[in-house]
Amino acid sequence: MLYLLLTILANVAIFMAFRSFSKFNINTLPAIVVNYGVCVITGTLYVGTTAISSEFAPNSSWFISAIILGLIFISTFFLMAHTTQVRGVSVATVASKMSLAIPVVFSLFVFKYALNELDTWNYIGIGLAFVSIWLVSRKANKTAEVRLTFKFLLLPMSIFFLGGLIDTYLNYVNHHFITEEIESIYPIFVFASAFVTGCIVCLVKGVKFGRKELIGGLCLGVPNYFSIYFNLKALSAFDNNGAIVYPALNIGIIICSTLLAIVLFKEKLSKLNYIGVFLALVVIFLLSYQEILKAL
Repeated sequence: MLYLLLTILANVAIFMAFRSFSKFNINTLPAIVVNYGVCVITGTLYVGTTAISSEFAPNSSWFISAIILGLIFISTFFLMAHTTQVRGVSVATVASKMSLAIPVVFSLFVFKYALNELDTWNYIGIGLAFVSIWLVSRKANKTAEVRLTFKFLLLPMSIFFLGGLIDTYLNYVNHHFITEEIESIYPIFVFASAFVTGCIVCLVKGVKFGRKELIGGLCLGVPNYFSIYFNLKALSAFDNNGAIVYPALNIGIIICSTLLAIVLFKEKLSKLNYIGVFLALVVIFLLSYQEILKAL
């Protein structure tokens, strides 16, 4: 439970950093690229160059998977940014959060990790997690009704599949390739891959880096590294059971982020949002009540 809570806190810190970008007029693209560089530096300082050099194996499966995951990371970010601009924040947010359906399905029916440990209440919690996320993410839309054409759905569906691919791929890699010695090193190479790719894109587009982008990237990069590191530790702690980890993780992030948004950014919640927050608390209990009973 500890690593799951730390993963939630790291992701909430990322959310707060992103929310500050608009407040201080920080250009998102260069800040994200700087963030990936800071992730590499943070990981290197945390692990130490000696440990990295001793485990470095460019021909290994875990290293190749880290490079691939880094490319998926930054591709998903670019898609998220574009979707937010042309479809709105709510559409992008809901698509991203609902993507947990993919790692849950794969964990239950393809990977079958710790399947025998789930009971009826856990399955009910997994189902209610999707309802809770939809309720909390739902925002009032006063604009004209939008027709759900294929063209409109293409971007959010792409986020849905890519976001789900990241979590599923991370779950698979952690089970098959990552050892305890690699857990802290793996995110470094994931972010290094994303950083190099982002630098190339910025050079091609002629993107400029200012002081605000450097500061924004610094604030984002430190929790970003630990979000992946703690995510790997949480998966290991739950026997790589993504069907439990990812719903609990998403629900925890939503509750904490929503509460902080109310306090710090004076966000207004609708009745449906409040119902979603309450339901999220129920979901967390249903998913983790075995762990709670063990601790009593």
